[in-house]
Amino acid sequence: MTSIKDAIKAFEAKSQCIAAESEKVLLYGQLPPIVKMDNTLGTLKMCKHLALSSNCIEKITGLKGLDNLEVLSVGRNQIKKLEGLDDVAGTLSELWISYNLLDKLNGLEKLTNLTVVYMSNNLIAKWPEFDRFKDLAKLQELLFVGNPLWEQHKATEDFRINVAGRVPWLKKLDGVPVDEDEK
Repeated sequence: MTSIKDAIKAFEAKSQCIAAESEKVLLYGQLPPIVKMDNTLGTLKMCKHLALSSNCIEKITGLKGLDNLEVLSVGRNQIKKLEGLDDVAGTLSELWISYNLLDKLNGLEKLTNLTVVYMSNNLIAKWPEFDRFKDLAKLQELLFVGNPLWEQHKATEDFRINVAGRVPWLKKLDGVPVDEDEK
């Protein structure tokens, strides 16, 4: 397994810059993969976009100190819960968390500055979980395709209308603009 410390060193060697001074830090697709996020991430003080996709991370942790973080990319991991995001709730505007193991959205309501959420191909299966998006008044774009809830409504094509009724301020759903008729 690759540690966060080693992944940061590899990023610095490849990009020839100091990670603590970089606005975009790319730690995705490590071989061997990163399994655990840790407090070493807190050294990335200037980071606005942190990419940790395509690893084997099970839990979001270690974000304390990332006071400028706007985009967190943790797609294609093994994340089961939306936790560990409290320290970046004030600045996080985009959460890319597709292809994980989320079946509940507890904690989403704390991320009130989110404008973009990419969470396709997770395990969200019930409307009460989806309804947690109602707390995200700034949300503009949502990618939700491939979740069991989406699959259940694919044949009847009423998913978009259900979503637009629940989150009427949404501008784009699954890559397609939301029409006024759908609201």
